Order: sequence, then structure tokens, then C-alpha cells
Amino acid sequence: MLDTLRGKSNSLVLAFISGFADALFFIHLGGLFVGLVTGNVILLGLAIVGHEKGGLQGLQIMTFPLFMLGAGFAAMLVTWIRPLERATYWTILIAACAFAVSAGLAISQTGPASTCALFVVVAMGMLTAIERLDSRLGPPFSLMTGNIAGLAVAGARRLIGYSETPGEWGQSLTSFILVIGFVAGCGAGAFAQKTVGVAGMILPAALLFLIGIFYSPQSAQKAG
Repeated sequence: MLDTLRGKSNSLVLAFISGFADALFFIHLGGLFVGLVTGNVILLGLAIVGHEKGGLQGLQIMTFPLFMLGAGFAAMLVTWIRPLERATYWTILIAACAFAVSAGLAISQTGPASTCALFVVVAMGMLTAIERLDSRLGPPFSLMTGNIAGLAVAGARRLIGYSETPGEWGQSLTSFILVIGFVAGCGAGAFAQKTVGVAGMILPAALLFLIGIFYSPQSAQKAG
């Protein structure tokens, strides 16, 4: 299990970061997802029909092109920079810088929280794309619906006495690890918003820098 955890460590940290950022900005701005674009579609639909739970329509609309911009930029880096590990390294560091800028704007009070959120949206687009493009980062961290479904399947199998193959056990464990990471991130993000506000984005920035250090091209070559 420890070997599996080490192999999924990047995805675990990214799931934590995703939950952290989404919870922090959702609370801070009263309803905006910076990583889960599907959530913004739902909130936008509620706003269109005048539901009281809708709001922030302009920001919600802006998340779509900006998230796509971040994802597209990551794809371009993969095309421009070789080998793939080096492109991943720079993508992670640029996303970390975007997080740091978001926190810096909040700390210096030089920009509204909405501007801070948009920097994070671009960074989350980059991270979501690069994990799909570079399998060495681990399984996708942003598919929480699929991960929770995987946990439900594993639980049902155990109830009926089904014996999982090693591959199926690995998938179940991965789902568990990512869900735990995301939920822990949501809790930490909510706590950060309550205590320090958007300045709390300095934590995921630092975590991303750490991933970048351990995922440097040199480290990747040693692991290969």
C-alpha cells in the first residue's frame, strides 16, 4: 500500500490543491468553482432562470475561456518543449507562479478577489491538461465523480464477497486516495478562507513548487 501511495503522491497532492482552491474561492466569492468547470455550468443555469442560488454570472462565464486557455497553453508547452518531462516541469512551475500571484495580490490588496480567482482558473486548466498529457504524474485528480463511483463499486463488491484482482484493487485504492485528498483539500481551503482569505493560496503554490522540484527533469531521468 505504501508503494501505491508513493506512486500516486503527485495526484494526491494535486487533488488536495484542487479541493483547496475550489473551496476557498467558492466560499470567498459566494459561488464560483475555479477547477470544477461543470459546477459553474450548473450555477450559470440557475442564474439564467433567476434562481436565488445563481450569481456571479460574468465570472462564471469567464472561467470557460480562461480554463481552456490554461489547458491549451499546457498543450503548447508539451509541443514546444522536449522531452515531455521538461514540459511538465515548466507547466507545474508556471501554474505555481499563477497561484503565488493570486496570493500576492490578496496579501498586497492590489486587486479584487475576482482577479485572484481568474489567475487560479488558468492555473487549474494547465494542471488538468498536463496530467492528461503526462501519465507519469499519475491518474487524473479532477475526476471526483468517477473516483467516488469507483469507491461505490469497490464497496458493493466487498459486500457481495467479490474478490478483486490486483488491478481492480489498485484502482479502488487510487480512487480512495484521490477522494481523501480532495476532501482534505476542501476542508483546508475552507479553513484558510476563514482565517486568511485568498492569501491562503500561498499553500497550494508552495505544494506545486515542491512537486516541480521532485518532478524536475533530473529526478524524472533517475526514476526512469
